[in-house]
Amino acid sequence: MRLTVIILLLINSFSALSYADNAHGEKAYASGDYALALSEFTKAAEQGDMNAEFNIGVMYEHGHGVDQSDLKAEEWYQKAADNGHPEAPMALQLLYEYF
Repeated sequence: MRLTVIILLLINSFSALSYADNAHGEKAYASGDYALALSEFTKAAEQGDMNAEFNIGVMYEHGHGVDQSDLKAEEWYQKAADNGHPEAPMALQLLYEYF
């Protein structure tokens, strides 16, 4: 869990464009408030924030605040990859290895 939180916090530094909703989501995620995190990530993802899309993928992959779903994780990682997220292709590759 600590590694996931660290990864989420570092992801925001990859983007020159930072959305407040994603930052709020990362704080909520780090504190274990997954419902708020999902809400904030979703708002940011609707604005095209690749970090929020990736973070939603992480939540689905690990079942944090949502029913665990590799298929939904794949969907969100793919959206993030399509928007240029640097870590999303690797997350997809790792996810496919466990399908």
